[in-house]
Amino acid sequence: MVSGVRFFTSLRMLLSAAMLLPGALRAETAKQWQAHCGPEYCTLTPRAYPVLSLMRGHESGDWVLSFRDWAMVDEGAILIDGVAMGWQQDRAMAFPTPLLDGNTLEIAYESEGFSEGVSLAGIKAAMLWAEEQQGRMGTRRLMLHQPDWEALQAEARKITEEMCDGPLPGVLDNEAGPQEIEGHPEVRVLSQLCWTAAYNVGSQVYLLGPELDGVAPVRLAAVDPEGAAEPELALWGIEGDTRVLDSFYKGRGLGDCFTHETWRFDGFAYRLERRIVDDACDEKIIPMITWPE
Repeated sequence: MVSGVRFFTSLRMLLSAAMLLPGALRAETAKQWQAHCGPEYCTLTPRAYPVLSLMRGHESGDWVLSFRDWAMVDEGAILIDGVAMGWQQDRAMAFPTPLLDGNTLEIAYESEGFSEGVSLAGIKAAMLWAEEQQGRMGTRRLMLHQPDWEALQAEARKITEEMCDGPLPGVLDNEAGPQEIEGHPEVRVLSQLCWTAAYNVGSQVYLLGPELDGVAPVRLAAVDPEGAAEPELALWGIEGDTRVLDSFYKGRGLGDCFTHETWRFDGFAYRLERRIVDDACDEKIIPMITWPE
């Protein structure tokens, strides 16, 4: 238990200084597929049924194919236009021509007698656009990979215990796992309780995914105004629409003084959408912060 009152810190991704895409988010839609490029990587995702995604880092070599739920691949077979692909997990291969030239990708569940799939219309145009943004045209390779979300959660827990007050009684037993972000099957958001104080709690928030920080798959999702890693938000867990996080902080002994922040996921990071500071705060305990544009 932390004595006194802790104030919130911002949830702002520590962006890399990618020269090809300096701080800009770019997007392109091609028929049934959409491409997005952020500061560190590009993604290709089906528009109508986003159950899978292709990702490639600006510095990494292979495209990574991930599914929303790995049980889809464990229990079913990947087909393109009715032909089984036989791809093996975590083994790089020459980029399969059918994935760019085919019509439909399906996951067929023979034991259940049904399949689910997505149209491949527009995937080639979307990929060419993304490769142009990265300045990396030419030889392509593909790897079928699914992050081990439980392992990443455990890795995040080690960071949380080092940076926070240590495990709080009963918290680990009730901790929620990494949660999906609608429309973004390639990443998860994870909240872990960091501290408690009068009227408030602080949580560390992480983004998890195969292209986040390369071999360091757990990424701190916030920095303070000086750039130090302090990924805390005044929230107790994450519920409902994970594309939006609400952080609410109440000042002790100052009447109804409060601060309320809304953060929205833009495809690569949570960014501040709205910040309300009650007049009663009067800079007494919550310093005014100049937020970046």
